[in-house]
Amino acid sequence: MPNYKMKPVALTVLAASMAASVLSGCAADKKTTSESSQPSSTAAAKPIEITWGIQFQAPAVVADTPVQKWLEQKFNIKIKPVKVTDASIASGDVPDVFMLGDPSNVSAYQAQGVLMDLDPNMVKDKMPEYYKDVMQSKALFQTVTFSDKLWAVPMFIDLKPYDLTMLWRKDWLDKVGITKLPETLDEFEQAAYAFAKKDPDGNGKNDTYGLTGTATSTWSTGFYSIFGAFGVQPTMWHEKQGAIMNGSIMPEAKAALEKLRKWYADGVIDPEYITDTQDSYRKKLYNSRIGVIEEQVGKAALADGATNIAMKDINPNAKLQLGKNPKGPGGSGSWDWGVKSNYIVLGNKVKNDPAKLNKIFEILRAESSDEETINMTSLGVKGTQWDFAASGATSGATKILTGFEKQEQRDAVGIRLFSLGNITTRAYRDKYSNPQLNEAVRTYSSAPNQTDALLFAALPSDGKYKKDLTALTQKYFAQIISGEVPLSDFDKYVTEWKAKGGDELTKEANEMYQKQFKK
Repeated sequence: MPNYKMKPVALTVLAASMAASVLSGCAADKKTTSESSQPSSTAAAKPIEITWGIQFQAPAVVADTPVQKWLEQKFNIKIKPVKVTDASIASGDVPDVFMLGDPSNVSAYQAQGVLMDLDPNMVKDKMPEYYKDVMQSKALFQTVTFSDKLWAVPMFIDLKPYDLTMLWRKDWLDKVGITKLPETLDEFEQAAYAFAKKDPDGNGKNDTYGLTGTATSTWSTGFYSIFGAFGVQPTMWHEKQGAIMNGSIMPEAKAALEKLRKWYADGVIDPEYITDTQDSYRKKLYNSRIGVIEEQVGKAALADGATNIAMKDINPNAKLQLGKNPKGPGGSGSWDWGVKSNYIVLGNKVKNDPAKLNKIFEILRAESSDEETINMTSLGVKGTQWDFAASGATSGATKILTGFEKQEQRDAVGIRLFSLGNITTRAYRDKYSNPQLNEAVRTYSSAPNQTDALLFAALPSDGKYKKDLTALTQKYFAQIISGEVPLSDFDKYVTEWKAKGGDELTKEANEMYQKQFKK
């Protein structure tokens, strides 16, 4: 497998630094949150070999990093890091422990027989601090329960900086004479039309639009806040009066399409929305083509947010301001991934090795509740790769230090590769989060107004129908919005959606809801 490499001098200096300042810390008297997160007392015992699937967002394995060596010494293990792919799993190369991003991934691998089922009582006994927290969202366990067995340890996330809200060109609002930030769908519409018709960039040309969208995202149809104003999210499962139905075919979706269709016909929606992505519509905001986008709260809430910084670099005189999702006849909301995060799974061969199983759970407990272990795997060495943002602080927001700003620089020393992400306890998150960002998420996120009634759990026939039904929805919705087909074709679409697997999925969704999620 390919390896990332730093320049020899930089890597040598860093390895020496981490070896001196970190590995020696394993023997130091450090306060931890649990006994099991302490280094193994049987130091002379033969290290247990663990094949560890690196964090799935990391592009490649980096062997024998300082972080890997730190973990090996702390837990008396020998790690074989591997990159997990569908092809590697199909070939039988199944790691002992690895992370998956979605219940559908867990379901697919479980169906291949490569995963070990987990005893919920073992999770409770071996990870008591984390178990107490995740049980506040205990339905997450149901998302990875198949054939009445648990197949993964679910992660949760409460405050999501990636929740979507509205980001306005405040200077454009000022230019067109709108002094109050839009809050309702009618006010949103007024502003969008003004951006398209009143030359907000002042260049005397008819070259601006109110908004654009992402018609071909991998999971839905874009315009989440507009659909949200009608109380629906296409492709998402909604609960209505005890029954589960798909947002794509609900009457509220048709009403939202009627609104979007009118905006498009009136020149308010950028015609390039068919091919736009989040990256491209940000550039259009920066370059004064559109005046409002759906943006992640974390990218625009603070001055150092990525979108704010990019805007200053490209258009320093522009002003941005966050606003809430517009309220309409169905309330307000946007696409909400809910409390679901990622999942930890174990390879099926681990069940035949009790010592390895216990060691993995020792590591999982430390990765969830021991500050030293969490910091080393996700941040690195304090004072070398990271520090608290405020000088002298012992809690709060953190910052990445010079020389490690790029993710590949952190990967090169093992930071992230062995991190298990949102498996941390609330106590840890409270200590290491940015209170200003947390408050912004509470203010601007519409969660949990509109999230999946099944928490995005995988249905038995998802693999057979879901991808094609999403593509069908995207095709019809784009054609209806652009005026290529009449609004009445929505009814034709519904009939086709049901016939091409939608009815079967709806049946399965209702069965799952009744069995696993109904309160």
